Amino acid sequence: MNRLTLRHRLLLLTLLPSTLIAIALVVYFTYSGIRTLEGELRTKGLATVRYLAPISEYGIIAGQFENLHGLALATVQESGVKATVIVNQKGRTIAVSGHVSLAANDLRRILNEPVQVGETEHWVAFGAPVKRSISESDALFEPLDKSKPLSTETIGHVFVEFDKTELANKQRQLMLRGLMIVLSGLLILAALAIAMADNLARPVMRLVQAIHGMSSGRLNTRVPATSSGEIGVLENGFNEMAAHIEEVHFSMQSRIEEATVQLAFQARHDALTGLFNRREFEHRLEKALASVHAGGEEFTVLFVDLDRFKQVNDTCGYLAGDELLRQMALLFQGRLREEDTLARLGGDEFSIILPNCSGRRASQVGEDICDLAAAYRFIWQDKVFALGASVGLTTVNRKVRHINEVLAAGDAACHRAKESGRNRVCELQIEHNPDHIQNSSNWASRIANALAENRLLVEALPLRPLQHGTDRHLVELTARLNEPGQPTVALAALSDAAERYDLAPAIDQHLIETAIAALSRARQKQKQLHCLVPLSRASIGNRATIDFISHCLNRRNLPGNQLCFIFSEDTLTLLTSHAMEFSSQMRALGCQIGLDDFGGGLSSFTHLRTITPSYVKLSRSLTRELGGNRASTALLRAVQEITADQKIETIADGVDDLDMLEQLRSLGVNFAEGKAIAPSEPFDVWLEGAVMRSAWRDEPIKNRDAG
Repeated sequence: MNRLTLRHRLLLLTLLPSTLIAIALVVYFTYSGIRTLEGELRTKGLATVRYLAPISEYGIIAGQFENLHGLALATVQESGVKATVIVNQKGRTIAVSGHVSLAANDLRRILNEPVQVGETEHWVAFGAPVKRSISESDALFEPLDKSKPLSTETIGHVFVEFDKTELANKQRQLMLRGLMIVLSGLLILAALAIAMADNLARPVMRLVQAIHGMSSGRLNTRVPATSSGEIGVLENGFNEMAAHIEEVHFSMQSRIEEATVQLAFQARHDALTGLFNRREFEHRLEKALASVHAGGEEFTVLFVDLDRFKQVNDTCGYLAGDELLRQMALLFQGRLREEDTLARLGGDEFSIILPNCSGRRASQVGEDICDLAAAYRFIWQDKVFALGASVGLTTVNRKVRHINEVLAAGDAACHRAKESGRNRVCELQIEHNPDHIQNSSNWASRIANALAENRLLVEALPLRPLQHGTDRHLVELTARLNEPGQPTVALAALSDAAERYDLAPAIDQHLIETAIAALSRARQKQKQLHCLVPLSRASIGNRATIDFISHCLNRRNLPGNQLCFIFSEDTLTLLTSHAMEFSSQMRALGCQIGLDDFGGGLSSFTHLRTITPSYVKLSRSLTRELGGNRASTALLRAVQEITADQKIETIADGVDDLDMLEQLRSLGVNFAEGKAIAPSEPFDVWLEGAVMRSAWRDEPIKNRDAG
């Protein structure tokens, strides 16, 4: 029923009741007519035998069988009579005409009055007794004594059979007439119903078709506004709505196309410099490598790492560093051909694909890049910086099987250029330098061996509370690679290599396990300790990290409320969904979340709503010029007010002098770390001395500072 259209429902509503009533009336009258015909046949049959019985009395008494036969023959001539039989008192047939269907037993029946004696589908038979009156007086000479009953004697029987064929034909004709009447009436009624339904449903169907047209994308669909009343209002309303939808669609389509172009550009380009990003660079590198394998010319890849870039960042802030990167991108781009590919891989690292260029020509391009970088002077406010560039060069030919070989060779060549004195070109050929393969995987083996041999030294960076009311030890964990005969390598230097070889989660797990073990010891001694553990991007995006933290806490039966995991804003930007999931799971374990390098961009405040951290480590760009730059101080004050309003505690790192410490305290910053607080030291040593053997409870900060 729900699938019927409006037109079908109108027709059904109009025709169904009328059809049922018409059929009921025709059935009733047809049935009555059929019953009437059958009654007329029975009446005629009984009348016939009543008439025939008295006439046959004299013939039976007188034995005039010929007269009886003539009487039977005359009766058969009547309409509908099939056969006539006259029998005597003993049931013997004395006259017959027609084809008799009655059985012999039926002919011997004793009847007292005219009755129906048999019936089949094709015939019906009636019988009546032939009676003779017996009187004791002569009716001609003696008067009839009505007080005495007249006695009779049955002297025979007459039987008349009627053919029902004519009755069946009349019944059939009657039914056909009834059906014709019903059909004629229904046809007339259907024509009227269809006209009425079409008149009502046609405007609605036009609206339905228009809606289907709109839904299939034909936004210029309109309906003729020819109806009146409510349907007319609907038609006009639909046309107005369709015009508005069409206008909005074209407007949105234009915006979507613009956004699509912009997103496609952003997916392939670096947002800061406008150069190709790492993803597009690797894609083009794969295409170039496939072309070489298909018979194309070999090509060269340059890896460029700016020298003394960190000095600009640390001295003038990230805004200066960003401007420097933009200017260097324009500088390098001016030296290259249109077919060359210049990309920013990240930080201050660039890479250049030189198609159909190798040997001396490629080396000359690398030398030109070094000369441009060395001659360039970057000016920021009242400061002038001399820079440089270390360039790693590698040639790609058919012996190279995967772009990872190119990336590893270029990275190693770039590092060798830096180790050789910077601002120079160093070339490594993948196929001719087997030592390079060993060097490219050297970081992996060094880190793996350090983890296996427990040579990854975990260090403590103590934090000092700057405000009153804080009564807990707060320490950040870091690590150094400690190898015999080699200078120690800080965790920041290990990060890139560790992530490249999928070893960053292993380092993070080592820090996590160390922090949880320390919390367990402090709890046994009833000491207050809160640990901040930095995590890499790979750990945030790995479900195994969550399982590992949960397992370590459950194994030591520890709550997570004294454990805080810190990751950078870049990680949150690149892995938003993973970071949100990780933060949610950590809060479920009772742990806290912190953001590193906070306040370096406008998106920082959006991140506060995204994961709601408990701590934020302030970007050094906010604290570096504190006191000497009113804008930096105002910005830091605004950040502090916003975080304090959301009950988020702030941490300033890299605090190296007491003047900055006092300024941070006056601005409301909650914690600080750096040389002005305490130097980094092995975590086990710090834990034993500062926590386990000390009865220290955070007293007011002025008392501690005075001491």
